[in-house]
Amino acid sequence: MKKNHVTLLILFFCLLHMIGSIDEVFAEDVLPPTSYPLGVSTKTNLTAGGTLYFNTDQLQEKQLVGQFLAKNITSNGSSGLSKGGFQNYQNSNRQWDLEQIDPAVVSETITGSDIIRWYANSTSFKYLDGEDLHYYLGNLPTEKEMNEALQHYPALKEKFSERRNNDSLTSFPSFVDNGITDFSQVTGNIQSISDYYATLTGSDQTVVYNSAVQTAEINTEHKVVNPNDWGGQSSIQINIALKKNVTEQAVVIIDVDGQIDHFKNAQDISINYTNYDPDTMLPPYVFINYKHFPSFNFSGSTFFHATAYPSLPGDEEYRFEGNQGVFFEGKYASKAVPLIKSDSHTISDELKDKTYKTATHLVHNFNDEENEIQFRSNASLFIGTVLAPRTSVTLDDTQGRVLGSVISGYDIHTNMPISMEESTAMFDYDDFPGLGDITGGEEVEEPSKVGAKFDYAGLEKRELYTITQKIPAYSSRFPIQNLKITDTLAETIAVAVEDVVIKDETGSAADEYFAISQHAENELTVEAKPESLITESFYGKVYTIALNGNVKLSQEALIDPNINQIQIPNTAVTTVNDETKISNEALLTVDFVQGKPVVVNYLNEDGQEIAPPEILSGKVGQNYLANAKSISGYTLTAVSGNESGIFSNEEQTVTYMYQGYLAFSAVPTQISFGTHPLSNKEEEYKIESKDQDIVVKDTRTLGSNWQLRATLSRPLTGNKTHHVLSDALFYVKDGRSVPLRVNSSAIIESAVTTTHDDYNVTHDWTTFDDGLNVVVKSGDALADQYSGEISWELYDVVSND
Repeated sequence: MKKNHVTLLILFFCLLHMIGSIDEVFAEDVLPPTSYPLGVSTKTNLTAGGTLYFNTDQLQEKQLVGQFLAKNITSNGSSGLSKGGFQNYQNSNRQWDLEQIDPAVVSETITGSDIIRWYANSTSFKYLDGEDLHYYLGNLPTEKEMNEALQHYPALKEKFSERRNNDSLTSFPSFVDNGITDFSQVTGNIQSISDYYATLTGSDQTVVYNSAVQTAEINTEHKVVNPNDWGGQSSIQINIALKKNVTEQAVVIIDVDGQIDHFKNAQDISINYTNYDPDTMLPPYVFINYKHFPSFNFSGSTFFHATAYPSLPGDEEYRFEGNQGVFFEGKYASKAVPLIKSDSHTISDELKDKTYKTATHLVHNFNDEENEIQFRSNASLFIGTVLAPRTSVTLDDTQGRVLGSVISGYDIHTNMPISMEESTAMFDYDDFPGLGDITGGEEVEEPSKVGAKFDYAGLEKRELYTITQKIPAYSSRFPIQNLKITDTLAETIAVAVEDVVIKDETGSAADEYFAISQHAENELTVEAKPESLITESFYGKVYTIALNGNVKLSQEALIDPNINQIQIPNTAVTTVNDETKISNEALLTVDFVQGKPVVVNYLNEDGQEIAPPEILSGKVGQNYLANAKSISGYTLTAVSGNESGIFSNEEQTVTYMYQGYLAFSAVPTQISFGTHPLSNKEEEYKIESKDQDIVVKDTRTLGSNWQLRATLSRPLTGNKTHHVLSDALFYVKDGRSVPLRVNSSAIIESAVTTTHDDYNVTHDWTTFDDGLNVVVKSGDALADQYSGEISWELYDVVSND
């Protein structure tokens, strides 16, 4: 005994040293990687941080398949070649994923002649159609060990070599993602994973669960007895109520304290799931932390059973009274749907699917157990993954069995076969939802911000920035007290509260969860409402906040020919409780583009151009100003279109409308009828010369009517004699003479405007008979120079049509 005592002390010292070293390696990453909730052991059936002992004598005729990981693998028998099939998947009804099971065994070393023979056996390491599977071995057996093991089977040496996987540990994601570079770190990884789950519960909170669970309890306060078990021993009773109609997968972590007498002496484990339909719902994950047990041995007449109970109608719920000593199965036996029955080592075909599902979602964490764990119950299977970080595990198939993965930080001794079907009972890592809303460890991520890029189109409203914020999963232990996203926008940005749009990752409107406000200095705040923070449906989502508005650019920037683009940087800040996260810098990029021209027209009443159009050009958003012109012969009367505005992507027109008028372009100041001798008879004299013609300009609407009239202001009078020639001045037109008299106007010309060109009334008065004539009656004239004055007048008249 003294010698054993010394050996234990030495081992204990070595373990302390090793664990201390491992703690240094894993201190930086206690949280298991997302894809490896059980660390490096996640995807294994058997993991030993020390040695995995196979009793080859007892396993010689039995099947042994699965994923095995150990520092060393050895045999403690001498039975020769395996007849049952070591890692032989031939004749399986299941289609296995080759990458998942190859290499099938990973270890640093192997020892023992039997295990070497098993590795080399022609029936070992076989895939479905006889293809070779492989093993990883850090160090090969010595030549002496190989010769001793295969001296009667020399042909198998080649098989042994062919099956070796020659990659390095860095080729295995399970090692790389868990930060493991050599096998000495496996024990530390197992212990840190176990510690992680163990610390999630404690004396102040023996049960924690995620948002899919309504409530859960364990009978810490009162002994519960299962009257159906042999001897009526106390029970570890775990009751879990899922939320009705829940779609998320439940996760529950429970403390079982071995210092409580009715737990220390319990010989029954009973798990009850209410509001759970095993045929349609994902199985809940349950982690049971066994703490302070002087020893835990599933032995003798120990029973293990699990039961589902469908939802009751309406708001009715099952009552959990374990802490009042009520045995749940007995109270609700009529509603029970068995998942695991506790009456034998075999599983009926009827229950096989349910039992295996339960096993793959159940973890027994013997976190501080230091005595060897043995499973020796001849009454019931032990269901679920066994995690024993600080002790060895013995699996004795002759006395008790485990359906699930077995993970030990030290050694595993086993004579328990694992069939191809049983190998599927390993921990199911594929659908594990994580622990975010239990641990509160799902850190709030920085908001992600994206700025839009677009061609500037003036004050057009559009999406300018988007802010994406992931909200952590709901945690009843670590509630969010406040959540606010603040964005201080540039002065050139205008976003109204009503133009902020919030959606979740499905594209559904989510504005109801938030209050939006605007403050001084263009600060926009999006804050989760208090009622949202206590609503579980608010959590675990990604929200996108679209800031819609416009950009107000300075005219200086738009006018500058050297500026064709501006970028406006911006960041958003998320504050959760007292923690602040700043987004990336997002750039809003605005490209300047040339706008369509503004055409300025100058038209008369007939719609005709009376001056060349002006073409104004500039960038979209740049101001323009059109100007009227002073045009001879016209008066500005109206304008259509915007005289001032901004250039846009559409052509714009400004039209100035002018009204014309009727006027003389020229009027003669002197008309000469020549010098003539006195005559004793009536004489008629035509115009001999004039200093200019009578020219009329009519810029009014085409079709306008006008008349030229002449009134004799002063009759022809002798300059010396003052003698007046009465009725001497006539206008002749087409042979018809009209006298020009004082105080009476004579129509000289009537016309309809057909063009806005000059109209020369008198151009032919000197060459044709038409025009002004002087008629001097016989004896009426005296020798003198006669002069008179004619008043020419233009009239706007109405057509007689």
